[in-house]
This record gives sequence, C-alpha cells and structure tokens, in this order.
Amino acid sequence: MIPRSTVVGSLFATALLAACFSPPLHADQPLLERDVLPILTKNCMGCHGGLRKHGGLDLRTVPAMLAGGDSGPAIVAGNAAKSDLWAKIASDEMPEGDDREKLTAEEKATIKAWIDAGLPTVSALHKNVDSLLSINQQHEPQEVARTIDRHIDAFLAAAKLAPAGRSDDVEFMRRLYLDLTGRTPTAEQAIEFLESNEPNKREMLIDQLLARPEFGQQFGRTWRDWVSPPELPSDQNGGAQPYKQADEFGRWLGDKFTAGESWDKITRDVLTVQGEIKKQPQVIFFGLVGQGGKTTPDGTAQAVASLFMGVQMQCSRCHDDPYRDWSQQEHWGLAAFFGQSQGDFNKIEIGKGPSKTPGEITIPNTAFKNSGTVVQTAFLHGEAFKAGNDGDLRQPFVDWLTAQDNPYFARAFANRLWFYLFARGIVNPIDDFRELNPPSHPGLMKLLAAEFTASGYDIKHLFRCVCTSQAYQRTSWVSPGTDEQERLALTTAFGRMPLRVMTADRFLDSLKLAYGEEKEFDLRGGDRINTTGQAATVGDAYLEFHRRFGTNEEDAADFTHGIAQMLTLINHPRLLAGGKAIDEYLKRTPDAAPEQVVERLYLSTLSRRPNDDELADAMKYLRKIDDKTKAYNGVLWMLVNRSEFILVR
Repeated sequence: MIPRSTVVGSLFATALLAACFSPPLHADQPLLERDVLPILTKNCMGCHGGLRKHGGLDLRTVPAMLAGGDSGPAIVAGNAAKSDLWAKIASDEMPEGDDREKLTAEEKATIKAWIDAGLPTVSALHKNVDSLLSINQQHEPQEVARTIDRHIDAFLAAAKLAPAGRSDDVEFMRRLYLDLTGRTPTAEQAIEFLESNEPNKREMLIDQLLARPEFGQQFGRTWRDWVSPPELPSDQNGGAQPYKQADEFGRWLGDKFTAGESWDKITRDVLTVQGEIKKQPQVIFFGLVGQGGKTTPDGTAQAVASLFMGVQMQCSRCHDDPYRDWSQQEHWGLAAFFGQSQGDFNKIEIGKGPSKTPGEITIPNTAFKNSGTVVQTAFLHGEAFKAGNDGDLRQPFVDWLTAQDNPYFARAFANRLWFYLFARGIVNPIDDFRELNPPSHPGLMKLLAAEFTASGYDIKHLFRCVCTSQAYQRTSWVSPGTDEQERLALTTAFGRMPLRVMTADRFLDSLKLAYGEEKEFDLRGGDRINTTGQAATVGDAYLEFHRRFGTNEEDAADFTHGIAQMLTLINHPRLLAGGKAIDEYLKRTPDAAPEQVVERLYLSTLSRRPNDDELADAMKYLRKIDDKTKAYNGVLWMLVNRSEFILVR
C-alpha cells in the first residue's frame, strides 16, 4: 500500500558520515537518519514496524513515534525522561525477550541524546546532503545503479546488517516480468532467458521489457489505482460507476508510458485537460478526486499535492496543520488555481467553477475555520501568483510544478517508483514528505530526484537505473539462522527484496497466461451475480475478481489472502477444468514425454523447472490417471495453488 554530548564514536557512524554527507556534520549532533534509524532498524523494527506492530507501536517514522501505540505517544520531543520509548530502552524492556541482545550503553546514549535534542534530522538540519553523483546532468543507468548501491550499502553497514545475496536468474526474471509487464513470463520466454549465456542478459531483459506495450499497460493501471478512490463515485440516477472510464484512463496512461512520453508532459495533459471524456480519457481524473463525481477545487488541490508533489494537505483544508507546516491559507491558495474548473467524470469546462474571479477563491462554509475568507492563488511555500484575465490558471500552475527547480515534482515520482518496486518508499507514507518525516536514505532520495530531473523526467530511464541496481536484484531469501527480527530489519533497510503479493491485475493476467486464455477468465460464483454488495455492474467478472483478490495498496507485503481466496482457488470449477494451454501444447508436440509436459507446466507458472523431488511427485500422480489431459490439468491446478505462484519474490 512514514520525520552525542554522546559517546557514540563508533566506526560505522564515522564511515556513514564520511560516505553520505558533505560538508561534515558536528560529531556530537545526533541525527535520525545517521545515528538513530540504523539502531532502531537493527533492534526494534521486527516488532514495531511493517506488518508487526506490538502494542500498536510503529517506530519506522517520527510521526508514528509521536502518535505512539496503545499506551500513548512513544516519545516527547526534547525530553527523554518523559518518553516511554526511552524508559523501556533504558530498563532493557526493549528489545523484548530474554534471548534478544539489548542495546549497548553507546546505543542507548545515542537514543537519549537524540530525543533530548528535539528529534533532529538530516533533512531539517543539513540541506546539502550528498547524492554521491553529480547533479544537473544525466548519467548512464549502470553508474546510477552503482551509486544507488553505495547509499544502501552505507546504511546497512551503519546498521550492522549483512545484505541478502544476489537473486538467481529465475527469481530475478520472474520478479522483473511481474514488475515491468504485470504478468509471469511464458515458458518460451523463461527458457530463452535462463539458457542465455550473454554476460549482460539482465540488463538486456530490462531494456526488452521496458520497450513492450505490456510495460505501459501495467504501469498505467497502477497509476489508475493510485488515482482512483476505493469506491468510485456514481451518477445520480442508476448509481452506475465509471469503471469502464477509469480503465480507459489507465490505458491512456499506459499508451503514454509505452511511447516514452516524459512525466512532465503526461502531467500537463492530465491537469490542463478540458472537454469531454469521449475524446480525452484523462478528464475522469478531476471527477475521481472531487466529491460525488463532481470536480471540487480543494479535492483537486489535495490530489495534486499527494500524487504529483508527495505532500498531504487534507488537514489544512479546515485549519492550519500543526504537523505538516501547511497553513489553511496555503491550501486554498493552491485550490484557487483550479477554482474556474467545473465538471464531473464525463467533462471539464473552464470559467464556470465556484471561483467568480480568476485567481481567488472563497473558503466555503464546509471548512472548519475562516469560511467566507477570500484567498488569492499562491504556490506552496512561495509567492502569490497574480492572475490575469484568463480564467484557466492550471497552465501557469503546471509550469511551476514541472519546472526543473521545483522541490516537489521529481522526488514525488521517484519515491513512488521506489515504493512500487520495493513495497516501501524512501519516504513513507509516500505522500508525506516533511521535516518530521525525512527520507530513510536522504542522499539516495536526492540522487533519484536529480537523475529524474536531469533526464527530462524520463520514466523508463529511472526504471532502468533502479532495476539495474544490486539492491533491486537481491534475493528475498535470507541466510539460514537469520532470526525474524533481522529479516524484517533487512527488508526495512532495503537489504533484501520483500515478499510481495501479486496485485489482482497481475494475478489475473498470470492465470490467463498459464491457462492459455486471452480474454475473460471468469471466477465468479455459479449465480453470476455481484457477490460483494458494492454498487457496480452486476455480474462483471473482472470487477468480481478484483474484489476477491484485491491487495493492500499501501503495503504489497501484506498477505491479504485468506480463507475466501484459498477456497476459490482450490474449489472453483474453472480452475479444475484446465485450459487451452495444455491442449495446444499437446497438439504442437504430440510426442512430448510426460516429463517434458511437467517441465513446461512449471516454466509457464513458476518460471522454473521442477527439481527432482517435484518431478518424481508429478510423475507418480500422472501414473494414477488414465486421461493424460485431465492429469496434466491437475498438475496445473496444483501449481497455481502454490504460494510460490501468487508471490512476487
């Protein structure tokens, strides 16, 4: 689906300081990213971060610490003595468990000094963090990838964590296909890659997949889901929801991504569109982020801030946000750029919006404070914008947003791309950039944003850089004997790839591929009705599949599948019946030995060949059934029901 009068003079802090920051910081200044986060990552995240949050406490970000858990706030900025977190660390209650190694005196001193100092961060105190690579120019993907690894490896060394090893070809290939094309490879594609002896075959595969239409389609529907609310708005008559239009918006985005259009151009096409949805699918954006399917200036402003700038502004709609440094005035100053827009998810018109005068907007009665106040257009943390006679102020806003010196645009996209590939942003939550919620790897964040900007907002270039890195190519497996605490710490620190659950789209397309079905793959109940009670097209197989196999958008590592999903996969007659794939293969290769057919089934589902034990078990099963086609379909059913099939390693 995230802000020594100390005796810490350890080598890891010194090494990290030398590697990541320039000019050097004061040796006695405790900082979250440099000194504190590595300690918490190593010792505490296994119980208080990710899917496990004992006592409701999440220690991954400063905002989460301030919010605290079931017993209240974990820290009081500037006062360790009143901080529950420090009390538990000082008394060795944390880390929990008699078998857990406790924090050293030096580590404790670091935590205490940091809290007493007011929770200082690199982002707040040191704006000139080093990206380790020159900015203002584009670099070769391999050079960027190596620099990505320098940032990650420095953090791991500081946290005293040994990174996971390099993935084997099977794991890398399957992960890359699922990430870049939204489906598993075919058996032929798997064989071609696995048997290739090219020394740079991984880089070649990255280039090949980025050039395919499937890349655009996958990333387009990903952005469709990021834009769309959990429940789409409906019209005022029959309650119909614009699922078809939302899908068309995703395909429109996909075509842009496939064609290699830059992110600033795509953003401009979305935010300045006007007219009807029949000719311009991106019109739906404004209806999706508005209220009840209607455009609203504040709804647009909040969505633009979240999606294109990486900041949350929902609280400042009604009052100054005390945690995020956004004033109500700034919220409505941003909304004023969209005050002349009016429409719904079918059309957008300019000049008929709630703002009667271009360049200003009146805070409505639905706001908690200052209703009736007139606010002028203004850029975030910038000067007011003086509007002319033109009622459509979206163009100058996008000019500002996509400018190379804009502090929000490039980093927001880069952070989302990292989140997409690693199931966690460098800033987390991905739309909550602020001084109290700094990047876990500030130099890495600066590197990616600068490279994206210098490339002219080239989306494929940024994907190529990250996918080429060893950080992306690490295995999800951990060394034998690694305890759960260290495993979770490694995942949080990007020292191993997380186990992710296939999204519904990836799962559906991979099932269709395995069964040889190009069109609809129907896993509804026999009554063919909407089984969830949501207002949507009755009996739509695609929507029903999404409702059954949807995942947690905020955390792809959250295994959301349970009894309902398991029973569907085990018992559904459509999966038990087999598909065209087996029939077509047997027609093409009538003399294929059973071992060959089993091998092909493994390659077309798990993207690998069976090991000796798996092959022996399959052959034992096949010998019991006279109808070979039925027997092969039974093997296929077994393979798609394995957790290995639905997981992205």
